Amino acid sequence: MERRGQPIGFLIKQINNVYEKDLNEKLKGLGITSSQCAVLDYLFHTSKDEVSQRDVERHLSLKNPTVTGILKRLDEKGFIFCVPNENDRRKKKIYLTEKAYDIRRKMESDRRRMDRELTRGMTRREVDALTKYLEKLLYNIAEP
Repeated sequence: MERRGQPIGFLIKQINNVYEKDLNEKLKGLGITSSQCAVLDYLFHTSKDEVSQRDVERHLSLKNPTVTGILKRLDEKGFIFCVPNENDRRKKKIYLTEKAYDIRRKMESDRRRMDRELTRGMTRREVDALTKYLEKLLYNIAEP
């Protein structure tokens, strides 16, 4: 397959397409999608005591309607619940349920396995450098 001269953005998009398809297949048994996994992962690892939808939007660089839909489906599936903010009823605080904690280990294992597949044949130093460069790319294009 010819790759010479392919724009970086197209290559990243192609990697994302394959990654998302494979991760969705692995997560299907847990009843979640890769997008829902990303939200749950953020909720599991954030140091914030209270998380709002806006926090999720910022962290994942997603727009309001997208996050609204993901949160709604996670709520319907019983992985999270949302509580209106006492000061502003339009804002909701997001909390994980026991059901989310029950799938956490398997979800994170599937994601780590995918990361190992992505970086197969790379040294630790190469993986660290790749991570650094990808974070820089994201910083360059993400909204402030």
